[in-house]
Amino acid sequence: MTREELSGMTDDQLMEMVREKNLRQAYDVLVLRHYREAMRFCMKMLKDEQSALDIVQDSFADIYVQRARVTVSCAFRTYLFAVVKHKALDEIRKNARHKTEELDASRTEVPGQSPPSPEELYVKKEEYAELLQWIEELPEDYRQALILFCVDGMSYEEIAAAMGKNLAQVRILLHRARKKLQRQRREQG
Repeated sequence: MTREELSGMTDDQLMEMVREKNLRQAYDVLVLRHYREAMRFCMKMLKDEQSALDIVQDSFADIYVQRARVTVSCAFRTYLFAVVKHKALDEIRKNARHKTEELDASRTEVPGQSPPSPEELYVKKEEYAELLQWIEELPEDYRQALILFCVDGMSYEEIAAAMGKNLAQVRILLHRARKKLQRQRREQG
């Protein structure tokens, strides 16, 4: 088949050809069709072009390698974005675990006030560590929605698309995550 003939086919038809006939040209059409959008989606989550590039390429490669086992009950694009989302969230978690953030005294200074004492800096660092621990203990959906909203700056609509949820579910997840963190703070305070 020519590339023009393949370009006229739907994603489902192309994926079926990839699964059944191992037709690499069909998969190339899928990649070309969805690559830019997948990159934009991943960049919104990671804010790092090289990491996003790696994740999108890995996602396409994984889907191709697992093509015989991939039975997509939803659209190929939705499946691709779910794979990209999970890989991006894994990257965010990996970076969060390995990243150490120093407290910058100049950030906490207020004009007319003396800089914070070492004890105050230590208390702030401990509070920050405690908050990170509470976030890690949240249920997966709560934590994921919170990270996408607070860290990645995604809108509720973007979070809904990334998580495969509807807008009401995202609102509920974020509300429950905040309530759980507030409860933790009250119990500790």
